[in-house]
Amino acid sequence: MSPNMPGEPAYILIFKPDSNHADIDFGFLTRQGIDIQFAGDKKTMIRMMQVKQAGAVIAFYESEQNSTIDFLRYIMRQHPDTQRIYLTSSLDKEVVEQVINKAHVNYLLTLPVETEHLGKIISKALKRYYFLVNPSNRYDDLAGITADLLGDVNKFRDEANRDSLTKLLNRRSFDMMLTTAVNQFRERSIPFSLAIMDLDNFKKLNDTYGHLAGDQVLRVFGQIITRNIRHEDSAFRYGGEEFAVITCGERSKQMAVIMGRLHQQVRRKKIQFENQQIRFAFSAGTAFMRDNYSMTQLIQSADAALYYAKKHGKDQVISYETIEPDL
Repeated sequence: MSPNMPGEPAYILIFKPDSNHADIDFGFLTRQGIDIQFAGDKKTMIRMMQVKQAGAVIAFYESEQNSTIDFLRYIMRQHPDTQRIYLTSSLDKEVVEQVINKAHVNYLLTLPVETEHLGKIISKALKRYYFLVNPSNRYDDLAGITADLLGDVNKFRDEANRDSLTKLLNRRSFDMMLTTAVNQFRERSIPFSLAIMDLDNFKKLNDTYGHLAGDQVLRVFGQIITRNIRHEDSAFRYGGEEFAVITCGERSKQMAVIMGRLHQQVRRKKIQFENQQIRFAFSAGTAFMRDNYSMTQLIQSADAALYYAKKHGKDQVISYETIEPDL
């Protein structure tokens, strides 16, 4: 067996690309300058690996999957640096357990698989292979692999903190960031305000136009909020059709500016949905943090102002400070 020398490009060995998998065009690898070789049986694959080690082996699920798994297990033992990629259309628990526990595959993909995604997996597999066989490049490769992993972690962390529909920060993020804002107010006297907003007559809108239209309204409102807050402010989907904004600034002055812009733009906005034009409105309650407030009291104050806005006509922004004597 001849391993690849440092700097020498690795090739991809594809095992059993039968007619069932003809929809996968591996030509995209060739176009990227990657050498690919095919083999239809285990003996041919072993012979090819003895001549020159592959950077990665791609194997497909077949009805008699034991032969494929046994081959991958052979690769794991004889060529541990070669990356093992297993493609399967079966989600059978026994199959999954075998390819993980017996063959220790590096990547398990379900069919059908998008070419772009498969390409990314192969790229990661080759990067890992080069890391293992070229000791002189290990530090550079390790830095690259670490950067990829950190990028994935940051991506997943960001997704975990955001609402998937509106792309705004979610309720979990709201709780954490409001706690931070309260602590900064107490420790460093940094003022801030809170707004809680609610879309008016949203249930009626859903009943009239359908839930897909309602989702579109939520998305558009989220976009309008994002465009109208400053970098140092934060916007959240508070829950359902409720949204929240935390803004830094002298008492509620900055919040009033932001809420004013939001109201102007929402009143002018027409959403085109399936040949229908949809208009919507929102009500909001605002409150600024005070020395004697807890976080709960701040939320309750903004909620009380929102309730007042809803009760007295909707489609308006009410500051808790302006109605406090009436409550």
